[in-house]
Amino acid sequence: MVAMHRISHVEAGSGVLHGAVGGAVAGMAMAMVEMLWSAAAGMGFWLPLRMIASVPLGTMPPEISLGTAIPVGMITHMMLSMMFGIAVVGLLRFVPALRSSALVTIVVASLFGLMLWLVNFYAVAPAIGRDWFTDADKVQQFVAHTFAFGTVLGLYLVTMLDRSEGRLR
Repeated sequence: MVAMHRISHVEAGSGVLHGAVGGAVAGMAMAMVEMLWSAAAGMGFWLPLRMIASVPLGTMPPEISLGTAIPVGMITHMMLSMMFGIAVVGLLRFVPALRSSALVTIVVASLFGLMLWLVNFYAVAPAIGRDWFTDADKVQQFVAHTFAFGTVLGLYLVTMLDRSEGRLR
């Protein structure tokens, strides 16, 4: 169980580093959940990477070759995951109430993951002409974004807190 403690401070330099690393860790967890769920649902293990690659490529996911989907999807997903991890640390740094305890931090990161899904799939994707994202399995996306990304990110950030000083290591 995660120990409950107060977080008094988040330094900018370590915050960026841990936001990026935490985002990468959470992004990997999310990608694996997405890929395994997609395979189990009969949609194909690689569909999530094709979907992600469709963002910068602007091509329908089924039309993207696996040789393109893997590197483009992985790079896009990891860069976005790292940026979103840094954004969560920014929230923690500038809104002290969001780091008042480990539980609050984990809940905030989980809600951030949920918000990412809703904004990216239902506002950003249609605005940039990627309407196929609104057809994605809603339960899968809820679980992947909220828990596999958000909760994992929150757990990572909480474990990186120096318990004696309340700072990120």
